[in-house]
Amino acid sequence: MASNIWKYVTDEESGIVTRRVNISTAKGGEDVKIVHMTDLHFNICTEDDLKNDALASTHKGRKWLAEGKSVPYAEKCLDYAERIGADHIVITGDVLDFLSQGALDAMKRLIWDRFGDGITVTLGNHDATRLVQAEKGIVDPTTLESRLEILQNNWGHNIFYSSRVFGEKVMIVQMDDASADRFWEIQLPLLRADLDRARAEGLAVLLFYHIPLQTMDPADREAHAVLVGDPASAEDNFCDGEDLVGPHSSEASAEIYELITNSADVIKGCFCGHWHNDFYNEIKAKKPDGTEEVIPQYTLIGTPYKPHHLLEITVS
Repeated sequence: MASNIWKYVTDEESGIVTRRVNISTAKGGEDVKIVHMTDLHFNICTEDDLKNDALASTHKGRKWLAEGKSVPYAEKCLDYAERIGADHIVITGDVLDFLSQGALDAMKRLIWDRFGDGITVTLGNHDATRLVQAEKGIVDPTTLESRLEILQNNWGHNIFYSSRVFGEKVMIVQMDDASADRFWEIQLPLLRADLDRARAEGLAVLLFYHIPLQTMDPADREAHAVLVGDPASAEDNFCDGEDLVGPHSSEASAEIYELITNSADVIKGCFCGHWHNDFYNEIKAKKPDGTEEVIPQYTLIGTPYKPHHLLEITVS
């Protein structure tokens, strides 16, 4: 089980605040260090972007972090991850504040060109949209499917699901649960196969997605943030709230949720963003033999909030 769930450390060189989590596998060998970041929100438009009515409308109305203000904040956190020698970096969505070529270009430069396969990025709900605080009456005529195709063509790995193993002890799994506010049917056999592999090889599984999962713990109906970035979302219903992903989101979500919550023998942590605050919750779960257990869920504040934040996961 994880420890040090409220441990925050300020890096003297950069001023970055890191939230630190230790997960023990009892497998020995060198530690695996994973840096988790979230909600970078690149808000940038090129001249060509502004020829698109939907993007022009968003650009006019969306003033938060406008003109790429959050880019240096993200770069500062990425510099830190590189300096401490992270084995892998995971960003849990909303790298783009909205789907524009300007934001994609910044993402390519800072993330894919620089880190290649040393970084994993889930989708967020903002990445796949062009309309955020748009003018009244403006619509985006494109389909979600067409926008997802654009994202896939600009992504370093599969946007719906990917997994990696590090140090023969930990498996990182990223899943999209945000572009359509639910999980996808195509993810189910992939996750099932990875969990079977984890059991066979004695791997700890860490799940990364954007929107938090419902915990089904009644105590979480009034969950309070530990660290507040956005006061508007400093409290939420993490038990069965409709704005979280759970077994009622879709048929596929129900099956995946059941698979996750019956795999507490190998899933040792869930990591997400979306709420722009730090939360800690425990998802009610079981091992395959029916033994009741919990899976820790860490919801992370976004990098734009000062002092800039990330989470360090050490798997020993």
